[in-house]
Amino acid sequence: MNEKEISNLGEKIYNYCRKFNVPVEFLFEILEDQKVTPMIRGKAMEYNAFLKLNSILHRTAWSVQKLNLNAQPGSYDEDISITHRRTGIILKVESKSAVRGSVRDGRRARIIREPHFKVKCHRSRSNIQLANTSNDRYSVDSFDIIITTVANAIFQGGTISEDLEVVHNAELKKMLFEFYAVNNDSDLINATENDWRFCIPEDIAENGFVPRTPYVVLDDDQNWRPVSELEERLIEVVNQRRQDRNQTSRRS
Repeated sequence: MNEKEISNLGEKIYNYCRKFNVPVEFLFEILEDQKVTPMIRGKAMEYNAFLKLNSILHRTAWSVQKLNLNAQPGSYDEDISITHRRTGIILKVESKSAVRGSVRDGRRARIIREPHFKVKCHRSRSNIQLANTSNDRYSVDSFDIIITTVANAIFQGGTISEDLEVVHNAELKKMLFEFYAVNNDSDLINATENDWRFCIPEDIAENGFVPRTPYVVLDDDQNWRPVSELEERLIEVVNQRRQDRNQTSRRS
């Protein structure tokens, strides 16, 4: 950002505080509150996901939109859409954070005996109420793509500090350092924030629903793939949607 942009940002922040009666002198104390920070980080992830998708997908073939649609009764909020320009097929993308502190080396695990983490794929309490359901799991057709990063999984849970702390376990941290080829916490955080993974809900569904907190193998998970492979997979999804649409048209 240049000096003018920084100045404009400062003015916007000041006007925002005036509009919503936020005391400017305590703005960062409010933002860093343990109840507020997770909400901000969750919303920020949506925009980071949008920026990432917009940067890796060929713009001649795809149009990426950041949606700001609040959930309505019987539905849920939508994060991002990807439109295949040639067919007009629109795919819904849901960004989901990793479960905080969920990264494991797998040595003592009963289910996955290799390094892994979990993703928070269940509905929020407010979303459950709006969807008029008691089930906090998403149906497999709620969205077309789920996207996440490893970042939140490496932060220690249950801390009282205002700062996010990388996992305390020395052996686990060593494993992470080696996997990401880094030697300090700052570089590890940066590496995991840029380690984007995606999956197609059908690939991980259980009885028609997305698992609440699905496991993701850190190295070469068969379902959660790096976003460098996303475009090829999107074409497969679009072709499947076209086939489904054509079959529906023939029946009618």
